[in-house]
Amino acid sequence: MPFVESRGRRIYHERHGDGPAVLFLHGAGSNAATWWQQLPAFTPRHTCLTMDIRCFGRSVAPVEEFSLENFVADVLAVLDAERIERVTLVGQSLGGMIGLKLALDHPSRVAAFAACDTSLAIDHPVLLDILQKRQLTQRAVAIEQRSLGRWFLEHHPDKAVLYAQINHFNPSAHSIPGPAWGQALAGLLAPGRCIPIDALRGLACPTLFLVGSEDPIVPVAVMREVSELVRGSEVVVVDAAGHSTYFEKPQEFNRHVLDFIARRVPASTPEETS
Repeated sequence: MPFVESRGRRIYHERHGDGPAVLFLHGAGSNAATWWQQLPAFTPRHTCLTMDIRCFGRSVAPVEEFSLENFVADVLAVLDAERIERVTLVGQSLGGMIGLKLALDHPSRVAAFAACDTSLAIDHPVLLDILQKRQLTQRAVAIEQRSLGRWFLEHHPDKAVLYAQINHFNPSAHSIPGPAWGQALAGLLAPGRCIPIDALRGLACPTLFLVGSEDPIVPVAVMREVSELVRGSEVVVVDAAGHSTYFEKPQEFNRHVLDFIARRVPASTPEETS
């Protein structure tokens, strides 16, 4: 199985397809398996990388190592192992936080960035308030109820079950005590650890902010506000989707992200893979 060594841990990743590289970074309720509806759409024209982020799925690590710094180092280790110099990042929720940190700290490695249903780990007061309140009120609610929109739960109960089952392969669902996991998530947004919102002005790559109209964590109005700080960025709102648009409305998600890449990543860009 494809693992790469990074900071003392074995990080699981997969590679599919051929063409300009795209790396999919999952959220805190998922792992690499969650992109099953994206891979068939993207692989005909892209090299697609998926990975289990550290502390998720097959990338086993103690919860004390749950940090953006470690996550970024793991992404770079995967890219280096696959000999990929530049990549388009598609990051959902936690994956978008990692994607922003990578794009700011290592801009030469990022061809474009699709930030999907993500608070970006920025110090925006509205986002921080929502996340803090959810830590207190959502502990007993099932993962699918926390993340998925009403339309999806009503029309695709079978896929909602699959969504939950994918999450159940994560240590947070079976091995890491709830309080420890909650503390790890909250630690990303602790005072002094958030990414300053003004740092978004330095984001140099083509950027797409994609958000579901029913996302309970990332308000559409905040994403529009954030977009104004990133020169040339775009906003797409997917109707009747919650916090996991890629899973709930995959056809719309795939169409918007593929169109963004086709328009904003120049064909004349040097080969992303070597």
